[in-house]
Amino acid sequence: MYSSVYNDNSFSNIRVLLNKKEFQKAYDLLQKISDKCSEWYYLTGLSAMKIGYYDEGEEYMQKATTMDPNNEEYSHAYNQYNQYRNDYNRNSYNYNRRKRNDLDGCCCCCCGDDCCDTICQLWCADQCCECFGGDFISCC
Repeated sequence: MYSSVYNDNSFSNIRVLLNKKEFQKAYDLLQKISDKCSEWYYLTGLSAMKIGYYDEGEEYMQKATTMDPNNEEYSHAYNQYNQYRNDYNRNSYNYNRRKRNDLDGCCCCCCGDDCCDTICQLWCADQCCECFGGDFISCC
């Protein structure tokens, strides 16, 4: 099933660590292995992603998939990561876009964006100042 050059149980031990959510320990053990096969790239990529090294993890998982294109476990994990990343990017883009569009040309967050005109910025500054007991514009 795996294109591994190892006869011992090193990868099964790594999988046990991953199942126990000991991602850093698995990653560190994998770094000590010098002969790299598709299983090494897959497990290293998986552990790297789980500890937050997303770019590195993606590269390793892609390499594992390229080395062993018939391995469904590798391709499924790689495709699942890509889908998650694409969904995240799409959702964050739409969230920020919707947030800007919901302002209707005015900003009441004192952000100083280009969408805010001077009067709105002054009103926001006055509101913030009043929250702290001051009064930036006495007529408002």
